[in-house]
Amino acid sequence: MKLSLYQRLSFALLTVFIAIAAMFYVWWHHLEQKTRFESEQKLHLSLAANLARDNPLLQQGVYDYEALKNLFHTLMVMGPAFEFYYLDPEGNILTYSADKDLVKRDRVELKPVIDLIKNRASLPIYGDDPRHHQRQKIFSAAPVFNGTELQGYLYVIVTGERYDHILDGVRGDNRFEMSIVIVCAAILFLFFVMLWLFRYITQPLRRLSRDIHVFKQSGFNPETIALSEWQCNSDNEVNQLGCVFKEMAAQINLQLEQLTQVDNKRRELLADISHDLRTPLASLQGYIEMMALKDEKLSSEQRHDYLVTVLKNTEQLKSLIDQLFELAHLEGGQVSLNMEAFNLAELVYDVMAKFSLQAQKKQIDLTITPEFSEIQVYSDISKIERVLSNLIENAIRHTAEGGAINISLTETNDSQCQVVVSDNGTGIHADEIGYIFDARYRASNATEGKHTGLGLAITKKLLELLSTEIHVSSALGKGSDFSFVLRTVTH
Repeated sequence: MKLSLYQRLSFALLTVFIAIAAMFYVWWHHLEQKTRFESEQKLHLSLAANLARDNPLLQQGVYDYEALKNLFHTLMVMGPAFEFYYLDPEGNILTYSADKDLVKRDRVELKPVIDLIKNRASLPIYGDDPRHHQRQKIFSAAPVFNGTELQGYLYVIVTGERYDHILDGVRGDNRFEMSIVIVCAAILFLFFVMLWLFRYITQPLRRLSRDIHVFKQSGFNPETIALSEWQCNSDNEVNQLGCVFKEMAAQINLQLEQLTQVDNKRRELLADISHDLRTPLASLQGYIEMMALKDEKLSSEQRHDYLVTVLKNTEQLKSLIDQLFELAHLEGGQVSLNMEAFNLAELVYDVMAKFSLQAQKKQIDLTITPEFSEIQVYSDISKIERVLSNLIENAIRHTAEGGAINISLTETNDSQCQVVVSDNGTGIHADEIGYIFDARYRASNATEGKHTGLGLAITKKLLELLSTEIHVSSALGKGSDFSFVLRTVTH
């Protein structure tokens, strides 16, 4: 059976209450007994001395133990709470008032007796009970002399066995009735106190539990439900927990919205990529089927043209798949950086060399400003190479024949270098500039060809990994400028 927090707290408090009540009862009983014994012993402290002084038989240093036994019996009849014993100087019991079968000891330890006589210890002082092998009781004692010679000790048990039996009986009756009253009152009091106290303590927890269940039933959307208000500046831990829960609920809702947006984008991307994959695949299939059907009828020139077309479509498929893997790798957040210092101008020349043949075919002039530079930057050289390649390829694709592309490197006063890739191509419409870095977005004036539309999206992801941003300024029909900054190395 599962217990609620309220029930567990009630059970724990009840257990603690019973333990404290038991400890208090034991302590109270011990204190009451000690107080009673101390008062009884003080009251009868001089009893043995008075008996020894006032009784002629004891004053004579009696040797008639039978007569002394009769005396003790007479005294015990007069005072049934007392037990009388006569001890020799070594503590051996010589005679007593009780029946022989009731006495269990042959001697009494004398140290407590001497301590009481000489007032060496605080009361109550306990001495051996001759009627029990181990029990001790309060007593009164006095030495018995014959002249100056010590004959023994008069040893009187103040609360004898008959006294104990009667006291236990009376106390048992009263204690049972009193215990019933106390226990019933305590349980009723504890019950009502716990109901109020635990209700007060667990009320915020119940509110928080209700909020959590309602939040779960709403599909983790806090905007459709009314959550409780919590005092965030309170010292109450439950209020602080409630505030954290509300913040967590808002964060979960935001992340769910972001996941939904990402999922929608992925679906759109998948739909667009499926279209781009289907086009070259259909072309591949068509030409390969034609070559298979008209194998012997095709001339060598036709066969060559078909193979060139198949090769172009294959390259387009490979480029698209490579970019898809690269973008997925970047979005997965598993890309490592290898930061180092390097000469930025040398890297730009290396990248431009890769596109020199492509630029020559379109008679595009590729330049770098300044022509010579010793600017050292601290970044990931492979990532910057990929960024520059994407930007230069994009610029060549959107620049008409006879156009120009320039890469300018400018050091700023804040230990940074600004890199700008400029072209005088088709440009971008002002309404479309905010979308050009989205995967699969193609501008309305985009050129036809094997372009897959993922280059700028990959570029933005790479620069975000390097903790920098890419900016674009463009005018339709006049060209575009793509810029970003890198941290320079101070000498």
